[in-house]
Amino acid sequence: AGGNPLFAEEMVRLLVDGGTVSGSELPQTVQALLAARLDSLDPLERRIVQHAAVVGRTFWEGALIRVAAEEGAELGQALAALQSKDIFLPGEAGTLAGEPELAFKHVLIRDVAYGMLPKAVRARKHFEVGDFIETRAGDRTDEVVALLAEHYGRAATLGREARVDIAELDEMRSRALRFLEAAGDAAASFFSNREAFAHYEAGRELGGDDEEAMARIGEKQGDAALRLGRIDSAISVWGESLDYHRRQENLERVADLHRKIGAAFWHAGDRKQAIEHHQKGINLLKDGPPCMELVRLYEEAAWLYMQTGDNMLAIYASEKALRLAERLGETRAASRAHGIFGRVFGRIGDTERARENLERSVELARGSDEGETILALLALGQHLEVSEADYSGADAAYQEALSLAEQVGDVPAQVELHAALAWLAVYRADWDSVRASGEASAELSEREGLAGKLSLPFLLRGLLAWRQGDFDEAEVQFTRSHELAEQAGWSEVAFSALFALATDLRDRGDYSSAVTALAQALDVCERAGLIAQSIQAISQRAVVLGLAGKGAQAREAAIESTELAERLHYPVARAAALEADGFSADPGEGIDRLEQARVAWQELGRPLDAARCSMLVGRALLDEDAVRATAALDRAADEFAALGVRHLAEGARALVQG
Repeated sequence: AGGNPLFAEEMVRLLVDGGTVSGSELPQTVQALLAARLDSLDPLERRIVQHAAVVGRTFWEGALIRVAAEEGAELGQALAALQSKDIFLPGEAGTLAGEPELAFKHVLIRDVAYGMLPKAVRARKHFEVGDFIETRAGDRTDEVVALLAEHYGRAATLGREARVDIAELDEMRSRALRFLEAAGDAAASFFSNREAFAHYEAGRELGGDDEEAMARIGEKQGDAALRLGRIDSAISVWGESLDYHRRQENLERVADLHRKIGAAFWHAGDRKQAIEHHQKGINLLKDGPPCMELVRLYEEAAWLYMQTGDNMLAIYASEKALRLAERLGETRAASRAHGIFGRVFGRIGDTERARENLERSVELARGSDEGETILALLALGQHLEVSEADYSGADAAYQEALSLAEQVGDVPAQVELHAALAWLAVYRADWDSVRASGEASAELSEREGLAGKLSLPFLLRGLLAWRQGDFDEAEVQFTRSHELAEQAGWSEVAFSALFALATDLRDRGDYSSAVTALAQALDVCERAGLIAQSIQAISQRAVVLGLAGKGAQAREAAIESTELAERLHYPVARAAALEADGFSADPGEGIDRLEQARVAWQELGRPLDAARCSMLVGRALLDEDAVRATAALDRAADEFAALGVRHLAEGARALVQG
């Protein structure tokens, strides 16, 4: 028996029922043993068992009535006999209301009985089971749609393999397509994207002559694929659907599929193809009557333009989308347009109008669509983080968006949101959270091949390496992050990667290369209109130049950052400009400003930046007041040690000793 209790039990039963059997006649496997036992049943019992096996491990008595009726036999008597022979057991409450349910004693009995049927017979019996379930369900087929899809789908697949009559096969395919699509729709409505994808894929694999159905199901399959992060699959199946609609001269569907394909290329990091597909869609519809397909094209194009730094085109496309949405009474589209307006206003320094539009975007989205709500919350969180330094508000927006993204299975959004939460953790030096959220982002990106999103986890891995003092590894990760972000046209990430690279180079003492990295970061800001970030870069440039002993250039950069910070009210920019002004000024005036900067960073909840100001105070006082310098550097060392950045703590102590 080899330790298999079922094998031992069935072997004993064979010996008891069959009398003396020679060793050579004994079955050598449990499957062979079960097959022999099923062969020993009377014909009606065997047919009942085989038909029940088609239904599944559990089955309904009603599904077997037809088998008994064909033999003119009493079903109840046969079922009682099979229970007494330990083939069947009483089941629990059935899936179909009012239908008593039974079960096979062991799944292997069911599998062996099923395997004894020829494919053509299996196909017809699966169709019969599907028809039975459909009839019993009546107008409640939506409750058993997955079961119907399973049985009709198997009927069509097995019928094709068995080469049943074409008319019979067409009926099997027709029912299978209908219920596989319905099952996919039902799964998608509950955000079970893998299940939805599998149903749509199974439907398309059945083939058939209904091109319209293939295109329709294919588009839905692509939608599920994109939510799962399967970019290549989405692009491929959408391309097939697009070709069909182009032949039908259905401009709205062709244009909308260009939009979807463009979005997929964006997630893959190919911004050129992304913009080209959106523009193709716009060109098809812009001279026709207003329609939702055109609204979606304009709003997504606006988002793409914003990401690549073309703020004027982003505003133009957003305005087009908003006006069309208002004419059509479409709340969801209006939400996205307000979100893009808010992002652009935030970039150019109009914080009040930015927040007004972003909060309106969230308000509209919450009442219309989960996907739009995720986008709106992400945009609001980014504004609160970058423009207002409201990190608790940003965290709340990101957390809500992440919960929704996990609920609906939106993998690309989850990648961004995990990374956004990790970045907030960097500000407060919560390295465990940085690692956990960063790796969650990386795992999703790498698993689903989201090349355009990998810039985020590379950036976070670089920060963790920098924290450990592994400057070479940090430089590798920051460089990879910057390259990928540039390829995808992701301006904010490209800036962050270069700014972090400059920090890494500064802390290893390579001030010249740090200044070069900051110059590149400023180029990104200029292209993309990232004003808040540009003030940070100019301020940090002043600090690095001061560390390099280039006082005049440092002072010039500090004055520039101070003037910008006074005109534009960004809390982070103000703190950064104070830091630059303090370190580049004469010690008599500069120390007070550095202390003000330290307090400002602390109030913002950024202890690493505050500790850096303590170190700069110590550096500035080294040649002026050794006692105060030592106190400031000791304070900096203690602060960096408490924050888990040992190499900076050691650097502060080395300045005291040397």
